[in-house]
Amino acid sequence: MATLSASALLAAPSPTETPYPRTVTDDTGATVTLPAKPVRIISLTLPTDEILLSLVDTSRILSLTTLAADPAVSNVSAKAREVSRAMPLAVEPIVALHPDLVFAASWSDAAPIGQLRSAGVPVYQIASATSVAAVESEIIRCALLTGEEKKGTELVAHMEEELSAVEKRVGALPAKDRLTVVDYTTFGASMGKGSSWDDIVRRAGLINAASVLASDEWGQVPLSAEELLTLNPDIVILPGWVYGNPRGATEFKRRVMNDPALRALSAVKAGRVFMMPENLKSCTSQYIADAVAWLAREAYPQLFR
Repeated sequence: MATLSASALLAAPSPTETPYPRTVTDDTGATVTLPAKPVRIISLTLPTDEILLSLVDTSRILSLTTLAADPAVSNVSAKAREVSRAMPLAVEPIVALHPDLVFAASWSDAAPIGQLRSAGVPVYQIASATSVAAVESEIIRCALLTGEEKKGTELVAHMEEELSAVEKRVGALPAKDRLTVVDYTTFGASMGKGSSWDDIVRRAGLINAASVLASDEWGQVPLSAEELLTLNPDIVILPGWVYGNPRGATEFKRRVMNDPALRALSAVKAGRVFMMPENLKSCTSQYIADAVAWLAREAYPQLFR
């Protein structure tokens, strides 16, 4: 039985094939052992929905999340419709499907996860990736679990090609010419240092103005209108989607643009207030590379002509 290293496979010049049974350590430190290549897979997180739909045939996927088919938050909404089920973390319905692999979030309720494992269901728990490198590592581990090492390395290589193309455009920008940016949510917060957003910003050739502020364990920074004015970023990124309100994002942008105080912002004056699609803004799958490209193009359109 082999315990497999994601970093080792990423560094290898070509995909390696390791026979089953194989064991992979998940993001909670638990080991997941599979006796054979899984063919009945359940995904309970949007990142694994998106990763799996690029790694395995939909015939091997029993269920995805309810979010997977929603184009506002999912990058795979069309493909997800090929999978007939969408379900939450519910022990009895999952066990009844006899899955040979379940992907769940690392913050999931421990009780049902324990019950699934007691029932003999292999559960791999995945944390929210806080960087592109972390996303790539998760892709490789998903590929190891599903027996799709070649597709995994190809997927990471495709990400790196897209990121390299952006770097060629923005990499030569002197520090003094790099624009500052803040993402500003409807509940008055931003993402600071140590978040996936912070890595997206850096790779897009920008400076995250909120990174100088203290963030919580999720990388989130409370940000009042007064603090936003103090930071005075060159670019403000607003939500492209608000849960439960189809017009919420547009209404929020209108409020920001019409706020007498916020009219003093450099970003407002320069017309650099953008609504970013949620499926890119919050992405922690391979599509994070698309998020980097989107942000770089919005910030520096002159470099992409």
